[in-house]
Amino acid sequence: MAPSPTGNEWLDATFELPDNKNPLKFSRRKQAQVVAAGIAIIANSALGSSLPSGATSDIAKAFSVTNRLQLILINSLYMLGFAIGPLIFGPLSEHLGRRPVLVGTYLGYMIFTFCCAVSPNFTALLIFRLLCGVAAAAPNAVVGPVFADIFDHPGPRGRATAYYMCATAMVPPLGPIISGYATRHSWRLTFWVGVGISGVFLPLVCCLPETYAPIIRKKHRVDPEAAEKQQPSFARELKVIFSRPFVMAAREPVVLFTSLYLALVYATLYLFFQAYPIIFQGLRRFT
Repeated sequence: MAPSPTGNEWLDATFELPDNKNPLKFSRRKQAQVVAAGIAIIANSALGSSLPSGATSDIAKAFSVTNRLQLILINSLYMLGFAIGPLIFGPLSEHLGRRPVLVGTYLGYMIFTFCCAVSPNFTALLIFRLLCGVAAAAPNAVVGPVFADIFDHPGPRGRATAYYMCATAMVPPLGPIISGYATRHSWRLTFWVGVGISGVFLPLVCCLPETYAPIIRKKHRVDPEAAEKQQPSFARELKVIFSRPFVMAAREPVVLFTSLYLALVYATLYLFFQAYPIIFQGLRRFT
């Protein structure tokens, strides 16, 4: 399988960039800006995954949903989007660049969250939650490579990744708290709050610079033919991207068992989010 233009090929691309365009030579201030934007994107993505957890009872009343299993779809379809999105946006970020993918999907996340807030029926809400999850999955596949684009030393890269992981772990538990307070007024307010929070960070995200060296070379005409040759065809890369997870799971036991472990962790975490309203609102009559 042909690898993506990373490693030595990527470094070859950065060597011919002027200093003011080379992502490895960004100033500390610009690096901090990129890291902050990446964390803001992943934090909103993580928040959206659990945001309506405390509003399921009100949603059920609003749309006359009597089957509790259907309410689980509000979060599970979002997580299904998490599985679909990286397969699309990972390779797309190497053909269009990191910035267009991250900014575009962030706007998509805001738009679909807005659509959730104004959903006319339960079916529309589920469709918008799925689309919201697909858009919100982009940072899972792209933010890590962005940090690798701007840091060539393991120390700074490791710290940025640690902040990234903190956001993915610490933000989802805030979702039920936000929706619990918001539903005192309306379940729709839950999604309006999500739109508002993402809107606060929109200027920071829109100022995110491009960090993928082959795209920068192509844009600024620094040996565009060589930059084009470094990128495999989109069809070939799609074949690699879609087959690689299955090949690695079959050949590398550590990948298989780590994936199973993470699947169990995510399943347990979001099971908690589904159980909170049942236990504390249904059994213990908390408001």
